[in-house]
Amino acid sequence: MVKCKVQATREKNKIKTICLPGSVSSLSLLSCNIIPRECSNITCTVSNWTEVDKKRKCLYGDSVFQMNFTQFSNVAKPDTLLLWDLAVKIFPDAKLLSVADRQAIHFNFFPRWMMLDSAIGFCSSYEESLKYINSKDYTDMLLHFYGTSMSPEKRLRDDQIIETFKPFWDFHYYETAVPIFFKKLDKIEYMAIFLLLLFDDAYANISEEGATLCRNLRKVIKRELKGYQTDNNCSEMRFIDTMDTLLLLEKAEEKITAEVLICGVNNINLNDDFKAIFHVKKI
Repeated sequence: MVKCKVQATREKNKIKTICLPGSVSSLSLLSCNIIPRECSNITCTVSNWTEVDKKRKCLYGDSVFQMNFTQFSNVAKPDTLLLWDLAVKIFPDAKLLSVADRQAIHFNFFPRWMMLDSAIGFCSSYEESLKYINSKDYTDMLLHFYGTSMSPEKRLRDDQIIETFKPFWDFHYYETAVPIFFKKLDKIEYMAIFLLLLFDDAYANISEEGATLCRNLRKVIKRELKGYQTDNNCSEMRFIDTMDTLLLLEKAEEKITAEVLICGVNNINLNDDFKAIFHVKKI
């Protein structure tokens, strides 16, 4: 696979939503501490996120857990554009990026956001999710997600689907969602991570001018995050631990990229825009 970085009942339905890779989280419902004035850009992101939540839920529908991989791939691009519109509203300088740089940023952002979005949803019901992944419902959902995304004549057997794809879901749960959950991040910290993911300057498919702009925006975001944590009497380790989330998501990106490539050889029908996100050369 491609190394992408150049640098190193209703309650039952809720649980299913958490476990679906790329499920729509309700980040606006998470708590946060007192926000200092110096945290204006992240604060603005928070204040606009409720509306973003509404738009994303309209995009994915009320029963996102019933979507298969084909259907999910169809909404990846409009979801990314929706989130980009929010970022441009917060940082108007992002409009200065070239069309090529904007597309590259979208492609770089989505795989890690997809995994973070799932982890955020998971954070609201850890005990229920832990029970769910050991249940038959978990494998049934996996079979639906992949099996109904294949044409009937080319569909793999149930045992083949589970053998091929369950390790990916287990990785996303145990190696991404669980560690992020135990960081106990709040809304402001998640918003900072969202913005840092979007304006990542470390990919080689962005021009030097674009990378410089992203680097400057990231400095602002990091300064606000650190100021927020300092004002709330957090230790230096809190900032380091928050930033470590980006490394977890980098590993998750590698895994989801491998998964999408395997989908391609197992007759899973995915949207062309979605496939382009994972197949584009980023080094």
